[in-house]
Amino acid sequence: MSNDSIYTHRRNEDGAFDSICWLCFAAVVRSKPESELAEYEKAHRCDSTSMAEEDKSTRDPLEHLVH
Repeated sequence: MSNDSIYTHRRNEDGAFDSICWLCFAAVVRSKPESELAEYEKAHRCDSTSMAEEDKSTRDPLEHLVH
């Protein structure tokens, strides 16, 4: 998967851009100008700990009651 397809850029009211990783949903960097985002995106590594926490939060909270 290319870097272009796993990041989305969001422009903020102040003109800065956020780069969001679609794999781990982390905000990778906030920058003005948008052209600087790619450098940080290349260096980004998804944090498997936060991804695991995300998986837990999407489970049914009553799942443990089902036998």
